[in-house]
Amino acid sequence: MTRDVERLKEKLDIVEVVRGYLPLRPAGKNFLALCPFHSEKTPSFIVSPDRKSWHCFGCGAGGDAISFVMRYENMEFPEALKFLAEKVGLTLQSLNPAHEREFGVLYTLHDEARAFYERELVKSEEAKQYLKSRGLTGETAKAFGLGFAPGGETLTLHLIKKGFAVDDIVRAGFAVKSGGLHRDRFENRVMFPLMNAVGRVVAFTGRILPSGDKEGIGKYVNSPETPIFSKSKILYGLHLTKHEIAKKREVVFVEGQMDFLMSWQAGIKNVVAVSGTALTAHHLERLRRIADAVTLSFDSDEAGLRALERAMDIFHAFDFHVKAMDLAGAKDPAELAVKNPSALVAAAAQAVPAFRLLFAHYFPSRPSEKGEGRDTAGMKRVIRALLGKVKKLPSAVEQMATIKELAVASDLSETALLEEFESVPVDAKPVPVADLTPEREAEGRVEMLANRLGTIAFADQNFFAIIAANKEWLPDYVRRAVEEPASQSAHAFEMQASYLAAKLPKEALDRECNELVKQLKIAVLKRRQESARRDVRLAETRGDEKTLEEAMKHFQSLAAELHALVL
Repeated sequence: MTRDVERLKEKLDIVEVVRGYLPLRPAGKNFLALCPFHSEKTPSFIVSPDRKSWHCFGCGAGGDAISFVMRYENMEFPEALKFLAEKVGLTLQSLNPAHEREFGVLYTLHDEARAFYERELVKSEEAKQYLKSRGLTGETAKAFGLGFAPGGETLTLHLIKKGFAVDDIVRAGFAVKSGGLHRDRFENRVMFPLMNAVGRVVAFTGRILPSGDKEGIGKYVNSPETPIFSKSKILYGLHLTKHEIAKKREVVFVEGQMDFLMSWQAGIKNVVAVSGTALTAHHLERLRRIADAVTLSFDSDEAGLRALERAMDIFHAFDFHVKAMDLAGAKDPAELAVKNPSALVAAAAQAVPAFRLLFAHYFPSRPSEKGEGRDTAGMKRVIRALLGKVKKLPSAVEQMATIKELAVASDLSETALLEEFESVPVDAKPVPVADLTPEREAEGRVEMLANRLGTIAFADQNFFAIIAANKEWLPDYVRRAVEEPASQSAHAFEMQASYLAAKLPKEALDRECNELVKQLKIAVLKRRQESARRDVRLAETRGDEKTLEEAMKHFQSLAAELHALVL
């Protein structure tokens, strides 16, 4: 592997590699650009052709061509190696067998599964009719590799006949063991392949067909996380739309595969979607490198406005200019695209700054024009709340432009608003990127679940026994409270428990306790799995084969433990 890496580095022109992603300008014998890994107005990103390296003096990041592609494309080391080798026409001679088994077979399995699902879609009249009823054309379905999973053991047996080992089929997430037999994970579902940044299939989402849509069955099922798939890093459709997004410097953001596909089919080619997960720092960092504006869809009712406000805070934390498009009464972009595709395209083109919509909602008319009186206390609350949101904007230019719009909407002077703006505290500063990493997100969920369990533990003696029996999953501060009921920290939980017990019946707390214990274990295992994934990457980068093998085994044992809990 080391020889392959060195041969690849010799053949790579780092300037050409980076130029494929960033506009470079000469700076002596080096090249200069705005850093894609943090927000900056003055270029501090240097590419050195002599040293075959890059370095940012603003954020401190640096490395070679391989590390640049890994970071920019959110790739694992073997992915980046193969991707760059193909670009320069280099055949890798000595790929580590462990890597080939850990990564290569998973990619091959997903390619074969995609081909299988596509063939099954041709055979299924119900699946084809479902897609047609949702407005999808055959061309769109083909472009994104949609398929159908009949279920039972059909895919598992097909893959075994192709020579794949059952353990690898399970490891890839296509089969689960039930009653001593292996059955397909996906059954009677339309299948949406999930692609990584370079268009390789790494996972699937399966949508149950109407005939199987029953209570207790999840409408959507996603592949489990594997060494080639981390849902916090995948944005649906980005592999095909990233160039159009970069060209326009603007992304239309939707939720779910159908909203994406119908938007794309209608003609909106700079669109992406999240799939089965909340927005993460990886998603936002990736988009921010190629765009500085985002267009969101919203429902014009109260709930829609609230959802838009929450989304604004998330995107503003990454210095996006946020716009919103009115769906004209449709519940989502997919529905509007079915009714009138051109109306959806027009809605995206006519999107307005999100703040403008909030101002129109809170100030539907200018009081002075109607001679109406003002509710001064209510006006003050609204103005201060809006100014608090404006204060979270990273750009001073955008802050001032937004205050000008607020002055017009509210019929207040800019001077008054600016004075009020100076006195308004920021109630929640934009979340730093470091605090939105998968590790930090997992840690936050563990803390949330553990705090709730700590409270429930002191609500009833039976709950205390259940939680004490699982104390190894608790953070130290909650564990100490359970082990030392007379301590000050335990007293705080007791106070919360008194309030909780007065609000909820014991039956509700009983159900919640058992579910929380399960969810806590899942959250802890996911946190450990993310750490193990990092260890795999580190050992790979260092070429430490022994440590790599141990790290891979640890990752797989955590995956198996997590799989047993989720089923």
